[in-house]
Order: sequence, then C-alpha cells, then structure tokens
Amino acid sequence: MNDDVKNYIDQYRKEIIELFHILRNLIISSVHENVKEKLWAKLPSYYIEDKFIRLIPFKDHINIETKSIL
Repeated sequence: MNDDVKNYIDQYRKEIIELFHILRNLIISSVHENVKEKLWAKLPSYYIEDKFIRLIPFKDHINIETKSIL
C-alpha cells in the first residue's frame, strides 16, 4: 500500500479502516492491469490510464466514485 494512502486512512475508526481494506483488495484483485495507487485531493485513488476509482471515507461509511472501469 502506498505510504501516503496508509497514513491517511489510519486516522479513521477501525471499522472504516477494515472496510477500506476490503474495498481496496477488491479493486486490486478485480483489475488485471497495473493499478496506480495514490492520493488525489487527499482521497485514496486507483488509476488505470485515464480511468479511476476513488474511495471517499467518512465517519461511518465510504463512498465510491469511479470513471469507466469495468
């Protein structure tokens, strides 16, 4: 995991951290291409060329924003 992403997500509650890891693992294992992980505007983001998935953690849930990744 990218150090910036890890440091960012570690500030949340245990339940959000666990949910984040589940979603992150799903993203990484579902996409067969090289996924680039980084923070974008302080949001964990996963890029494949010009497409992306962003995990947006909140106090009690995580939103997912994506652009055309099948």
